[in-house]
Amino acid sequence: MKRSVIIAMLALSGITTGTSAITPLMANAATKKATTVKTAKQPKAKQIKLQGAINVRDLGGYRTKSGKTIKKHKLLRSAALNTLTKKDAQKLVKTYHLATDIDLRTDAEAKKSPDVKIKGVKYVFDPVMHQFSKIGKTESGTKVMETTYSQFVTTKTSRKAYHQLFKSLLTNPKNKAVLWHCSAGKDRAGMGSVLVLSALGVDRKTINKDFLLSNKFRATTNKKALAALSAKGIKKGSLTYQRAKEMNDVKVAYLNTSYHLIKKDYGSMHNFLIKGIGLTNHDIKKLQQLYLK
Repeated sequence: MKRSVIIAMLALSGITTGTSAITPLMANAATKKATTVKTAKQPKAKQIKLQGAINVRDLGGYRTKSGKTIKKHKLLRSAALNTLTKKDAQKLVKTYHLATDIDLRTDAEAKKSPDVKIKGVKYVFDPVMHQFSKIGKTESGTKVMETTYSQFVTTKTSRKAYHQLFKSLLTNPKNKAVLWHCSAGKDRAGMGSVLVLSALGVDRKTINKDFLLSNKFRATTNKKALAALSAKGIKKGSLTYQRAKEMNDVKVAYLNTSYHLIKKDYGSMHNFLIKGIGLTNHDIKKLQQLYLK
């Protein structure tokens, strides 16, 4: 498969006292109320609609396990920014107060499709990978993605890149936003979001849901990519077609590969952030002070 094709394919109980008794109706009401509080739903992710970029969203609004909330217009993630319009750039600066653009793509991707320069916004080239791994002739898309997500944890290049992402977050100007992106905005940027949300104390279920939103926000783009393959005579049942579909999507199974290795090699996500990414407990505390309310 050609390299260009690979790149294109490419988360109370009621108590009675004394002799008085609580009625069944009151007990049910109390239980229902308690359940409602306990299972309160997280707010939906805020999509940022731009003309020249997809899969753009604001992580603000998510609640942490401690009950705090991520500040809005501070933490942004997206796909490539090489086709931003002037209105898009103005929106990111004026509405979201963007100060830093972190490009997680390879050198080849960045040179081929450079980010649109935005006045007043600092550009940081921060490649998670220097190049993509070669794909075997019979290798499934799922296997390719699982290998990729293992590399996010096991390679020094990836860990160094995510360390730089956190460094930018820690030195971000007050009341300004940081945006990180890759090409599709789902894997390298997705893993970056997983790590940031974890450091802020968001639960894994919410992280997984945010991760899977790439399937929703990239649905039209993915559909067009598969239609293009069909137009070239590539059948739906073929390995090429199925591999493209699996690589265009995100699945919890991909992310679980990273979680498994983090658990195996570091014991916990917190330990990975400290020993793998290179943060300190002070860094994590500062991040929470900067981005939570």
